[in-house]
Amino acid sequence: MLIYDIFIALCFALLTAEVVFVAVSLVVKGRAERIAYIRSFKKGKCIVIFISALPLYFMGYLYSGANVVNAAMSTFGQVVNLVVLKYSVETIDALMQANVFYKITIYYCFVLVAVNAFMFTVSLIGQRFWQWRQTVKARFSKKDKLYIFGYNANSVNIYQSDSQCSKLIADNITDADCYAMYVRKIYYNCCRNFNALIVQILASVSKKAVVHTVIVNTENDDKNISLCNAFIDQIKSIEDGQRRDLYNRLRICVFGNPQYADIYNDIVERSNGCIRYINRYQKVAIGFIDRYPFTKFMDERHIDYSTACVKAGVDINVCMIGFGKTNQQIFLTSVANNQFITEGGNGAQLKPVRYHIFDRVSAENNKNLNHSYYRLRNECGDVNAKDYLPMPELPASEQYYHLDINDTQFYNNIRSVVSRSEADVNFAIIAFGSDLENIDMAQKLIAKRREWGITNLVIFVRVKDWKKDEHLLNDENCFVFGDEKTDVYNIDEIVRDKIFRMAHMRNEIYALEYQITSGKALDLDLYLTTKYQANRDWFQQKNQIERESNLYGCLSLRSKLNMIGLEYCEVNDERKALSEEEYLKRYATNDAVEYMTSSDILDKKVVKYTLHFPESLRKNLAILEHYRWNSFMISKGMIPATIAQIVGETTVVDGEQKYTNGKSYQLRRHGNLTTFDGLVEFRKLVSKRDNASELDKDVIKYDYQLMDDAYWLLTHNGYKIVPRT
Repeated sequence: MLIYDIFIALCFALLTAEVVFVAVSLVVKGRAERIAYIRSFKKGKCIVIFISALPLYFMGYLYSGANVVNAAMSTFGQVVNLVVLKYSVETIDALMQANVFYKITIYYCFVLVAVNAFMFTVSLIGQRFWQWRQTVKARFSKKDKLYIFGYNANSVNIYQSDSQCSKLIADNITDADCYAMYVRKIYYNCCRNFNALIVQILASVSKKAVVHTVIVNTENDDKNISLCNAFIDQIKSIEDGQRRDLYNRLRICVFGNPQYADIYNDIVERSNGCIRYINRYQKVAIGFIDRYPFTKFMDERHIDYSTACVKAGVDINVCMIGFGKTNQQIFLTSVANNQFITEGGNGAQLKPVRYHIFDRVSAENNKNLNHSYYRLRNECGDVNAKDYLPMPELPASEQYYHLDINDTQFYNNIRSVVSRSEADVNFAIIAFGSDLENIDMAQKLIAKRREWGITNLVIFVRVKDWKKDEHLLNDENCFVFGDEKTDVYNIDEIVRDKIFRMAHMRNEIYALEYQITSGKALDLDLYLTTKYQANRDWFQQKNQIERESNLYGCLSLRSKLNMIGLEYCEVNDERKALSEEEYLKRYATNDAVEYMTSSDILDKKVVKYTLHFPESLRKNLAILEHYRWNSFMISKGMIPATIAQIVGETTVVDGEQKYTNGKSYQLRRHGNLTTFDGLVEFRKLVSKRDNASELDKDVIKYDYQLMDDAYWLLTHNGYKIVPRT
């Protein structure tokens, strides 16, 4: 009996070792490895169980009196039956009755066979069960909904960046990709025809009060446009009453190539306010300007904080290495925000930034720039000045260099435009190739900067997928930007964008203050009605240029604060915040901000504007804001209206004939696109035409509003104003 006990103990130990090995493996492995490990059970991962069963059955047959050959044949038959869960103990019952340890080991083996079969079953149905469970959770969830159309790495980034919504990715997904998404805990809808899902989403929007966010990011513009048109068709099929405020519950954001921006903007106009076009290059540019305004690298050597003017003799040079989609958008966004003024003979005047653009192709020959930024230069260069208010200045100075980075003269040309004067500031923005190509160029410029003895060259390098543990750029004057996972394909940047939020809030305040300054008493009913209408107009009436005008204004807040020695940061930053009185003392010295009777309902003071604009820091910032607005409008292809259009052009609004004041976004022209002094002429023209007071027709106050309200706007959006460090 001793020999039996020894073999039984060995089998028991082998089974136990297998249990311990599998248990430890399941605990230490990550989700992906664990699922793959379980799926491998059907490939014989637990064959040790059946190997252990062989000697156990063989001993049982021998003990029952069978000869060796019969015992061996019967043993193989019983083990095969075990594989298909056919348990039998009759023929080995004698040993089980005689040896309790043997009996325990046999049943131990049977239990492990059953567990192995269960794991095998789980490996087959686990994915479908998980998917079914996610479907049930999504159906009954009271959370906001997030639908992402298009399965790709960027869509996965968006999915994983959200922690608040019930979410899924929809696409025609292969079985291999379905498994990959299951492993990563990504709820998916495998659909070959999106129409059924679109109908389902619109039906859900109609029934539920939660917000439904849709991200269209198939990385195929034809497919994106087709999906947007399908959504528009379904939106139009909804009854007028339900469709009226649909934009509050349905937000569709579509990523698209800027090459087709006009097509996407047309889709936005037809979407009842529900669709928003996202240009990923613009997102990168806005993130870049917000994080690195040129003023961040300028101080008292360059800026007079008491006047917000660039000091005499200071030049601002920017080298753009590569002029593809990224740098083109950075150029346009920079032009619309990095604006400066300097002291002139007749007060503050524009101080243009010098852009030196390097590309291997003739980058100045560009249909998009000719349609937008260069329209003013190309179409209004030889007009009769008497027909217009004073023409606005061109926003910047550009010089193009048709040079490949491998050209023998490339570094010499860079060196020739980078100023060695400590009074000047120089920037290089690298965005011409892959991440490694851009980083390599940055390292070479760092070396050149050292060789040339230049200390005032700040280098920016575009890196789409920056690994923070990769210390390729250790130089303190070289900055990485453009990480798409953070700045673009991130749900907070898409639907909870802080700059967009401030712009939207500012739009509401414009509408509310218009009611107050028109003489109406602001009560709760007027407040709610006006705020509702402003919100509705923002999505359904205003076009993309109008919305972006507000957005770019808010984007410029950081640089304007920098110009007066201030900065803003998140409220949880350890730096001590300025009080409102301290801010106004710095900003409105010698030109105090006057207020009308404040309203508890509005939760802010309403500024009282007159036609008296004394020379002051406050006025300089208003002049700067007007030049910045001019630059933004010029970057969008807007040109000045003629005096005849300002005075005489009319259009029908809500059945009533009204003067346009020369403004037409469809024709891309505006009556206020003029100098700061030209705005005075503008108000005189329209007040005389309407037989109204100049105060009622004044538009200069809008250039004051941004900085007048900066403290309120920032503190109500989670920020605080602090001194520059």
